[in-house]
Amino acid sequence: MTPKQLEVFISVVQLGSVTAAAQQLAMSQPSVSKILSLIEQQMGFNLFERLKGKMQPTPEANELYKEALRVYLDRLRFDRFVEHIRQYRVGQLRVCATPALALNLLPRAVARFRQTFSDYGVVADMCLNNEIEEAVEGGRYDLGFVVKPGGEQGENRFMVSEGEMVCVLSEQHLLAKQTEVCWHDIEPRELVFITTDARLVAMIADIVPEFHQRQVAAIETNRYSMAINMVRHNNGVTIVDRFSIQGCDMTGLAVRPFKPALKVSVVAVPDGHGVMSQPGEEFVRVMKELMKETVF
Repeated sequence: MTPKQLEVFISVVQLGSVTAAAQQLAMSQPSVSKILSLIEQQMGFNLFERLKGKMQPTPEANELYKEALRVYLDRLRFDRFVEHIRQYRVGQLRVCATPALALNLLPRAVARFRQTFSDYGVVADMCLNNEIEEAVEGGRYDLGFVVKPGGEQGENRFMVSEGEMVCVLSEQHLLAKQTEVCWHDIEPRELVFITTDARLVAMIADIVPEFHQRQVAAIETNRYSMAINMVRHNNGVTIVDRFSIQGCDMTGLAVRPFKPALKVSVVAVPDGHGVMSQPGEEFVRVMKELMKETVF
């Protein structure tokens, strides 16, 4: 397939419509249909079947899609690298992290990183925790920082910090008098549920099955910062990973260990099958340093 054929095929699979693919690619619908027909002639098998008005990929097309997407993303990475060379932008590091880490730690990390790599450009963005690995793998970033359930076994040079889930509550809350908070200490109506990452939710539910049995009247949010501010205003309780409170204004709030202990880790996600550039290695080192310095 040519690069344009790859792009058309991938768009139709993802959108399920020739019309939608044409709009996304700024092409005419007949042009998209013609390219699909040409691909089918070249491949020797049908790519799509119409089902309830949508373009349904055939089993062969689903297999082809996996490889086509890999080739397409590799081409995007190559084109991006060539563009960087053309514009003298090879000295740039693109980093993403969870919203809490991006807001509270990345600015400090960038400042410290540039003490060593003063001529390096830095792109620092926030992404949802469950989107970071895909964003790095897809070539949008060179490096990401993701929160994962559990600890890391053995030595891992991509490990940034290890911690646990904690309870955040008002200093005036009765549970703040305790040295730790257990699930059965919490009144369900007071709990602010966080649904940002299915992996962390599953980790909690494995230990506390009742976590999935939330009431209709429960409060939910997909942002840790939102959950913490809700606790600040209504004296409720939320369960967050300890990394999400780094750098936050905790005035008037108490933090207590949650029992049973639920381990979590911040891990660096490098681009290119575990290969990390020297600037990337330095940025990870700086993040590790900052994590150790942070006091809760």
